[in-house]
Amino acid sequence: MSKPVIRPSALTVAVLVLACAFAVAQAADEAGLTHLIPSGGQQGKSVEVVLVGTLNGGDQRRAWASHPGLSVEFGKKADRVRVVIKPDVPPGRHFLRMANAGAASPLLPFVVSPITEVSEKEPNGRIADAQKFDSAPRVVNGVLSESRDVDTFGVPLKAGQTLVVSMTAHTELGSPMDGLLQVVTEKGFVVAQDDDSLGLDAFVTFTPKRDGQYFIRTFAFPVKTNSTIGLASGKDFVYRLTITSGPYVDFTVPAAFSTKAPSQLLVAGWNLSDAQAKWTIDPKIAGVRGRYTQPHWANTISLKAVEHSVVVEVEPNGRKKPQAVSVPTTVSGQIQKDKDRDVFEFDAVKGKPLRVSVESRRLGYPLDPVLRISDSKGKVLTETDTRSADKIDETVNWTPPADGKFRVEVRDLFAHGGKRFVYRLTIEPPPVVVAATVEKGVWELGPDKPLELKVTVVRSGGFDKPVQFELSGAPPGVEAAVVTSEPKGASAKAVTLKIKRKADGKVVGGTLRIVGRVKGDNVPVVVATAPIPRLTDRAENLWLVVKPAAKKKAEKKKK
Repeated sequence: MSKPVIRPSALTVAVLVLACAFAVAQAADEAGLTHLIPSGGQQGKSVEVVLVGTLNGGDQRRAWASHPGLSVEFGKKADRVRVVIKPDVPPGRHFLRMANAGAASPLLPFVVSPITEVSEKEPNGRIADAQKFDSAPRVVNGVLSESRDVDTFGVPLKAGQTLVVSMTAHTELGSPMDGLLQVVTEKGFVVAQDDDSLGLDAFVTFTPKRDGQYFIRTFAFPVKTNSTIGLASGKDFVYRLTITSGPYVDFTVPAAFSTKAPSQLLVAGWNLSDAQAKWTIDPKIAGVRGRYTQPHWANTISLKAVEHSVVVEVEPNGRKKPQAVSVPTTVSGQIQKDKDRDVFEFDAVKGKPLRVSVESRRLGYPLDPVLRISDSKGKVLTETDTRSADKIDETVNWTPPADGKFRVEVRDLFAHGGKRFVYRLTIEPPPVVVAATVEKGVWELGPDKPLELKVTVVRSGGFDKPVQFELSGAPPGVEAAVVTSEPKGASAKAVTLKIKRKADGKVVGGTLRIVGRVKGDNVPVVVATAPIPRLTDRAENLWLVVKPAAKKKAEKKKK
């Protein structure tokens, strides 16, 4: 007996065709990327990068980079691209965005380094299977993808030679991991360990007393804790390890420089020669998001460019003998030992507000700073509350109650101190500025009506001028009328840009910025920023996705 043949009906075929067409259309609109593996590369090189997530679109795929020296080449594989890095791309964290005709990814961090970059090779969980390197400095790009994954790397060390291992994962890449680092001997004895020296990223140094092969072991716990007590992993547990026994810079003294003249900086770190321990910095030097480097360094450091005075803390400067400073100023200091307190005295005028801010944790140092402001007799006027989990450094906006001398004190919350407990303290009048923010970085212009994009406006420091907001570098075929935020009234706090298609232009999606200008000035006073998913940073470069315009209905033929 023959088996029955199931023949599709015309209706079934039509439904299948429509379903397939819908699926293809949906697939073409996907750009749900979260990370890049590896998340960086070396200057002057190209690297194949795996896209974590989904990016469809075939020939419609394209990319945007925050630096013109970075370019992305698409191939046949949907989950892979090649990133080309020109030699003049400065070391530091840059950003890439992938897009297709109907969608765009969030900004994805991509770190450029001046040293050799390699990718981890599995299996490398045990010392016997460790991925071994020579003594040259390098960056290892890895991902803790397997269940309870542990990655191990071997390096040779000479007695007295300091090994430095620095992790980049949660803070700079947005990986959902709380990473740990260990240095172990060939027999598995742990000789150095760290977990949270760089926020939730680890940083460890080790100086052996004898020559030998040593091993770096990394693993992680989840950033968001759950009921499981154990190691965590995932395809987005992406990390970078800078491994070197050569020059590595931790900080400079001072940690700021004047934009008016060359500055002399003392360089602190490991394995530095006498010549490398000094740096004359050009006031016109260009950094990447506030981070700078030199040709012989393996890393970048944070420096602050200022127009006012730059001061270095000088001991003793406790409560009995505060250090005199003039305002405005930026002070570079160090809580050198447990229970150390640094006190600075300055003149202030009644009713003229000041902003006092201290940076340490966000710069990668262990100090948990507390700020106290008092009068010259020691009466406490204000003190920061550092118990908030979302605050790692402190800022106080304060108005002097009278003319006279006042003091600001910096200490560690837990009374700890040490060589790496460095900070950057700034005392200045509140800047007269306006800030602008938008809700997200990717926006969609629909087929038949304008996009209404709300811009939130915040004035501070007495900024009281009208600001005209407009599109800058908008994609072809779109436009928006200029809108004004007045100092008072409803528009003072928010305005709405109405982005629409031009009547006679071909509309193409792409990057755009929203700038604000004071009438008559060509230079913007503000650029609107959007949050970057998984990071604390914000970005000026937005992306506009343009949906196909609705087809006009054909007029009925006249009878």
